[in-house]
Amino acid sequence: MEVFGTMGFFFGLIAFSTAWTSSNKVKELEKRIDDLERKS
Repeated sequence: MEVFGTMGFFFGLIAFSTAWTSSNKVKELEKRIDDLERKS
């Protein structure tokens, strides 16, 4: 059971980190789109 617990913990960390980075990328894209719309 402990082995599965640690594996689940690592998978959770990986999923959380990937979701965090993807959300940050989306925010950066939204900022760039806003800047482009303001320039045009």
